[in-house]
Amino acid sequence: MQTASVVKIFIMKKIFTLVIIALFLSSSLSAFAQESPVKPTITGTGIYYGLTPPLRDLPVITEAEFLEMKADAMMERNRELEKRSYPFAKTALPKGPDPAWQREMGTTTTGRELIMNFSGQESPYYPPDANGTAGPLYYMQTINTVYAIYDKTTGALVAGPTAMNQLFSGVPGSNCNDGDPLILFDEQANRWLAVEFSICGSNDRMLIAVSQTGDPTGSWHKYSFDVADMPDYEKFGIWQDGYYMGTNNSSGNDIYVFERSQMLNGGTAQFVGFNNPWRPTTIDGFMCVPPVDNDGAFAPAGEPGLFITISDDAIAGGSDELWIYELDADWNTLSNSTFNRVQQLSVPAFDSNFGNTWDNIRQPGTSQRLDGIPMVIMNRPQYRNFGSYETIVCCHTVDLDATNHAGIRWYELRRASGDWSVRQSGTFGPDEHNRWMGSVSLNGNNEIGLAYSISSISVYPGIRYCGQSSSEYAAGSGVLDIEEAVIQTGAHSQTGYNRWGDYADLSVDPDNEHIFWFTSQYVGSGGDRLTKISSFEFTPEALLALFSASDITPCAGGTVSFSDQSSGAPVSWNWTFEGGTPATSTLENPEVVYNLAGLYDVELIISDGTDSDTLLQPDFIHVLSIPVQPGLPSGPADVCKGDDNVEFVTNDIPDAISYAWSVNPPEAGTFSGNDTVGTLAVSEIFAGSMRISVQALNDCGPHRICGGM
Repeated sequence: MQTASVVKIFIMKKIFTLVIIALFLSSSLSAFAQESPVKPTITGTGIYYGLTPPLRDLPVITEAEFLEMKADAMMERNRELEKRSYPFAKTALPKGPDPAWQREMGTTTTGRELIMNFSGQESPYYPPDANGTAGPLYYMQTINTVYAIYDKTTGALVAGPTAMNQLFSGVPGSNCNDGDPLILFDEQANRWLAVEFSICGSNDRMLIAVSQTGDPTGSWHKYSFDVADMPDYEKFGIWQDGYYMGTNNSSGNDIYVFERSQMLNGGTAQFVGFNNPWRPTTIDGFMCVPPVDNDGAFAPAGEPGLFITISDDAIAGGSDELWIYELDADWNTLSNSTFNRVQQLSVPAFDSNFGNTWDNIRQPGTSQRLDGIPMVIMNRPQYRNFGSYETIVCCHTVDLDATNHAGIRWYELRRASGDWSVRQSGTFGPDEHNRWMGSVSLNGNNEIGLAYSISSISVYPGIRYCGQSSSEYAAGSGVLDIEEAVIQTGAHSQTGYNRWGDYADLSVDPDNEHIFWFTSQYVGSGGDRLTKISSFEFTPEALLALFSASDITPCAGGTVSFSDQSSGAPVSWNWTFEGGTPATSTLENPEVVYNLAGLYDVELIISDGTDSDTLLQPDFIHVLSIPVQPGLPSGPADVCKGDDNVEFVTNDIPDAISYAWSVNPPEAGTFSGNDTVGTLAVSEIFAGSMRISVQALNDCGPHRICGGM
């Protein structure tokens, strides 16, 4: 086979472009026929460069630095790479409107209001590439080429905005700040994952950092991985055994996995890379096969990492499909790792052909059109393991009717055992407006959220969302029945540039799986590229009162701390403590003193301002009294050597758990039993006097009284 000749073009910022040109088609579509697993084309070890300083202490970008970025963003780059190719357009389906087109808006409006909606960072670049995710306390956002961290309950900025490469300071490749940053939250480890590529040196690198704790404002472990070729448009997914990556790299080595277990602890991490022979695109086409990102419970142990992409028949021939891949990493012997395309799923025909350029989406008041980025699965395809079945949801942009009328095609895949199947799919485009650059997720309440950009000749570019209710999800109808709502109403068009955004991100709150978080972009006055960070839910979690106590068997006079564990976002608490001091409380987590022994009820009433729920726990607290002194043990005054089963008796003490009998000196004999009757076995050699003791015991401590003869 003739060897392909490849030219690599280096770019200081990834903002306008695909970055690799291939001059020949020797890697052509014939490679797609291969179905046997392929072995790695590159393996290696990343270099660990220690911990960053706490991110809260890193310098904020100065106004001068931001203006320098803004000036740099105005430089025209790589128009020669804009062309898209659809070699099978004449035979491609559909020939009419999208067959899965949802032409009507959903009608369900209950519970779809925004929870948080605050301003994120301003980006100097085209595209901004806003993405982010929530952790337990914070929301972290990255854009080209900056990060910032916010308090997710107030929207207050707590760290940054700081140049992204400051996160990798000292790491090879951190001297440049090239872009395509991503942030993910690894909820099973309570850590954060941040990445950015570096292409300004002699070697192309992936810069990866993992937070040391669940606090992203603290220190991070930082790594540099010398990958084989430029990792353009990298997309990441978290999996149990690795951090998986797909890139836009048509010259090869576009699939990777990095050793998660080592990176969580600052260890020496390996990586494995593959040349994917099943890329559904022409050699000059833009294509990234992204990994799926595991939300919630991990996939079953040992299950290979998953990747997914679309295959448009106008580009690759054949029929419109979803392609699923598996990467089976062997961290003990890297060369034994494998990558394979395992399924080709037929889907309703779709059209990703908006023409050969980035001029796709219309805006008001200008002839400038925006890039619809229709050739890839959008960030981030999401995986969930529900125990008896697994799901994947993903989406991409399509032309609804061959008029450059953009809508969003979405899918839910399901697997109970064996192969994946398409459970439901639909194409959302309920009116004349364009919707694109979407992101989709499934929450823990079986609700699907979809968020996206919107624009048309009458609507300025803005941000909206819609969704599917749990009842519609159960039916698997393919209909988004929750009515569209607005995150940001646009007031300006983007002029001078057709690059809009390459990706946004919709994620699920790890602490409340009803809530979605989304970040994306819009245009401010003067063409500023602004971003919003918002959260929303469709059906608020039902109020359910629940609490726990630090001690349910305290001693008299002891203090019990109560902890509210209710669900459904209560805003008020009304406690009643029988036998306690105080007897009532409106604190969320009160402390109560119990002075008298007995069994006592506890009641909690919670409210969210509209509804309430009550939990009454009868006899929940059992207060133990401090054991009083037992009566003098009664028994024989005289015993003989060798006497066995000599009984001594004392009175019963309330709340005593046990009684401990003893004899002094110990050589006089031994006792058995732990109740109010003790049995003495007298030594055969002891002669003299002895003292008999009995001790009453419970968790509040012992008391002793002695008798003798």
